[in-house]
Amino acid sequence: MPEELRELRISRQLPAKEMVAVVQTIYPKYDKTLQSKCERGNEYGIQLRRDAMDALHDRFSPETETEPAKKKKSDGHKLTCRISCRLTNDDYAELQQFIKDDGFDTMQAWLTNRVRKYIKRKRRALEKTPIRT
Repeated sequence: MPEELRELRISRQLPAKEMVAVVQTIYPKYDKTLQSKCERGNEYGIQLRRDAMDALHDRFSPETETEPAKKKKSDGHKLTCRISCRLTNDDYAELQQFIKDDGFDTMQAWLTNRVRKYIKRKRRALEKTPIRT
C-alpha cells in the first residue's frame, strides 16, 4: 500500500498538502510528516489505514475529476520578503521589553527600522569609499 499512496499522488500530480487535508477529515492529527512516512512505509514500518486510502481514492481517482490545484493565495502583505532568527526565551522577553520602551508597537516595526538604518549606513559608507583604479 505505501507504493499505492505515492503512486496516487504522483500520477495525479497532487500536492501532499491536498492529500493530507482529505485524510485529516478522518484522522485530524495526520500531517505531511506522516504522509511522507506512509509513502515510504517499507522503510518506516507504517502504512495508511484502508479507510483513509479509500477516502483518497474517492476524492482523487481519475473518475472523480478534480479542478486543477489552486494557486496559493497571497498573504496580502505589501512587504513580501522575510527575515527571522531564533532567540532564547529570556533574550526574546528582554528584547520585547526594550523595544516597547523605545516606543515601537510591534517587533515588525522595530526590525524594519533597524534594517533600514543599517542599509542607509552601509550605503553612506560605500559612497564615501574612494574608488581605486
